[in-house]
Amino acid sequence: MCPSYALSVAYDPVIFIARNPYRQRNSNLERSESDQTIWASLEYTKSCYEQAYGRITGVCEFHIISGPSSLHLSEDSDTAQFFSDHTSQLENTNRRMMVVLNGWNSLTSDIGTFNMLFREHAPQITLRIFADQPRSFYQVNVAQFFQLLDCITQLNEMGGGATEEESRGDVTELLRCIEARLEYSTGLFYHYFVAGGGDSFNQI
Repeated sequence: MCPSYALSVAYDPVIFIARNPYRQRNSNLERSESDQTIWASLEYTKSCYEQAYGRITGVCEFHIISGPSSLHLSEDSDTAQFFSDHTSQLENTNRRMMVVLNGWNSLTSDIGTFNMLFREHAPQITLRIFADQPRSFYQVNVAQFFQLLDCITQLNEMGGGATEEESRGDVTELLRCIEARLEYSTGLFYHYFVAGGGDSFNQI
């Protein structure tokens, strides 16, 4: 059964994202078959989204990302161009874009890619992740997520005259304070992002 929520903000466009980690290695037939399966899962997610938040009245699109989530995407990749086409339409407007993900790992765990796709228009972008059992939507504040990443970058650059052990303790305590102020789902997304990103997390 799909969850139900109150809808308070109008989003246009609403984009549904899924990932096929093996798409680049598949044959044309395998790629077509797997894309059909993933497309059907996106249709189900859209149906649940509309049950939860109401019918989508603006632009609605599906997009499948190829390759593992840790893969760094170039600016001329299909995914980068897809998002650029949509985010460019947010400029000088009050429009808000919603990106709905099929699972925690559907977008990217590469910080460079995440920066490229969303940083410039972060205040106008919201993520919702459709995940877990029973299936639920988790809303992520993208602007707040970037604030956390920026704070961590600054903390990593700190050190001064403190010993390594003292610096590590200070960083840990400051991170706890920052995370305590996060919206719950944003904090959860951050932990999944770090777990999936590995060493790429610190490459901002």
